[in-house]
Amino acid sequence: MNERVIPWQPTVIAGPKQALMVTPETAKMMVKKAKRPLLVLGPLAKEEPLVTHSIEIAEKWDLPIVTTADTFKIYLDKRVETKAYGIVEIINLLKDPEWEGLKGEGQHDLVIFIGGIYYMASQGLSTLKHFAPHLKTLTLCKYFHSNADASFPNMKDKEWSIYLEKMKTD
Repeated sequence: MNERVIPWQPTVIAGPKQALMVTPETAKMMVKKAKRPLLVLGPLAKEEPLVTHSIEIAEKWDLPIVTTADTFKIYLDKRVETKAYGIVEIINLLKDPEWEGLKGEGQHDLVIFIGGIYYMASQGLSTLKHFAPHLKTLTLCKYFHSNADASFPNMKDKEWSIYLEKMKTD
């Protein structure tokens, strides 16, 4: 018997819509293709070096920013234009195809998440996966999110920092 046993992986869920594990190059292609991308920053995005990475990625790609939880003040103090929403509130708005988006220009077509608490992000991404077919989701977190359309793989801090640096180049 030559069957290879594949161990159970809790972050990989079988189903009709599985997350694509992406490199920074693929993630950048997704951002370039998007007409109205949005960057959502969770509570883990309030410490360095993630604050700097997030700001520079947003500037590089001209991304409007939503801050959730208590991240708003950190970015406001750094003079970054952002709007504060609770994570449930922004997920509900993103589900609504009639929402005019953060700038009133129409619903977003790509939502990029950084710094979400894993279990909250997982539930929000699951909601969007099932109830927001009009948009794509991308996570630039250090852990793979199986409910996103595309996600960075699980990695250590140093590798993650390299991935985030690559998101700031052409």
